[in-house]
Amino acid sequence: MQAIEAISQNYVDSAKLIRFQFIADALLKRLEKDDDQEEEEEFKEEEEEKSRYDVEIAREALRRAGEICKRGGTRNAEIFKSIRERKIKLKELRGGGDVNMDDNGGGGEEEEEEGEDFVENWSRQMDLENQNERKRLDEGLTSSKASSLKESIRLAHNDLGDYYYNIGDLKEAFQCYAKSREYGTSVKHTLALCVNSIRVALELNSMAQVLLYANKGLAILKNVDQQSAAGETEKKMAQRPSIIQQAGGGIEGIGGAGENKEEQNLTRAKFTCAAALAHLHFGKYAEAAKHFTSLKTEIGNSYAEVISQQDVAVYGGLCALATFDRVQLKKRVVHENFTFRDMLSTAPEMRDIVEDFWNSRYPQCLSKLDVIKKELLLDIHVGKHVHKLFSLIRQKALIQYTKPFSALSLTTMASAFNCDSVENLEKEIADLITADKIRARIDSRGEKILRAKEFDKRMETFEHVQSTAEKFVENAGEALLRSSLNRLDLAL
Repeated sequence: MQAIEAISQNYVDSAKLIRFQFIADALLKRLEKDDDQEEEEEFKEEEEEKSRYDVEIAREALRRAGEICKRGGTRNAEIFKSIRERKIKLKELRGGGDVNMDDNGGGGEEEEEEGEDFVENWSRQMDLENQNERKRLDEGLTSSKASSLKESIRLAHNDLGDYYYNIGDLKEAFQCYAKSREYGTSVKHTLALCVNSIRVALELNSMAQVLLYANKGLAILKNVDQQSAAGETEKKMAQRPSIIQQAGGGIEGIGGAGENKEEQNLTRAKFTCAAALAHLHFGKYAEAAKHFTSLKTEIGNSYAEVISQQDVAVYGGLCALATFDRVQLKKRVVHENFTFRDMLSTAPEMRDIVEDFWNSRYPQCLSKLDVIKKELLLDIHVGKHVHKLFSLIRQKALIQYTKPFSALSLTTMASAFNCDSVENLEKEIADLITADKIRARIDSRGEKILRAKEFDKRMETFEHVQSTAEKFVENAGEALLRSSLNRLDLAL
């Protein structure tokens, strides 16, 4: 139930509905799979207990989604129907009348029929209200176009985009927001377009568009910072158009009398989080970790339609443990990054996991990961990456555990990592040796011993110096190229 409570506390209604439905769908799929498989007698009782837990979570998620609809948290006329269909499917899978129980403990066919009538009436009423609202907004857009006022037209397109988003027509919403672009007159308008487009693209699962608009927003804000620091005059900006002017205006509304620095930092944090989610979706965990841990501002509940501060801590912590070396962990997560450390405090389980990993308490770290695994599998963003991330973290734990030893008993190591058998651990270690992640060999005679390989330190030092020199030459060439582009006024 922890996942359900976290969603209820951390998100706006539209985001809650998406997540509650995702949880219900994931559990329904799991229950269907369980029904298709015949379990052995010794595991049957355990699987039945898991199924009862899944039914309870799915039912609670659907109940809370229904409550949001009843109190007017959505204008999507079809969503209540889909919630009811999921309830019926859940009842069919487990044959429990309690699936449709109300808060007073009632249930049965009578309540089910009343529920059906209520849902149909609610949907019809909502559809009628939406049609009237659509007519009003269309008339407003026509009137705005007749007036030829760019700001009025832009706002009319945004209102239509909000309308389509609220009724669940995401493609139309995306198009309406895109149409507002040509009527924007300032950077603030362009940033608003990016924020709206990201929100819709995330729900469409169009992560390429999310990354595109997030990077665009970050580039604009970076340029604002550079121009503010340099103190360039308006005359110079006019002579040399910047990315801001190309986006639709000067720096009006940014950092000065308009949007203050705190709001600007929050906007940057939103774009950074969106880019991180896109990288996470594509399986680029190192990039996702860098973005999550690069936040300079705690987002709090300012982005509750997309992500919570607790999510940032969990996603960032997992990706960091899976990809960062100890130097990066120290700099970006554990010691020097005070902003991310503060955000980790909102997710105590993740904070403890990071601390255990950093202090080389790998068995405790992996055990705590197993505890939160069930909840993470129901997360809309990280759920499908849990197995891969956990595997990468376990591999890193095994690698770092073996580093200090010249010889190590696999029996001792298997006991430390709570492995089922030494043979399973031996296979894991062998795979890491094959991948050249552990520089050692396994002595299988008698006691299984992992022995570190001896290397020519002189040759290693020479190769390191050569690699550093090549990197220096590459960086120098890039610096000269940037300097030439700036001198010729070719840089954007």
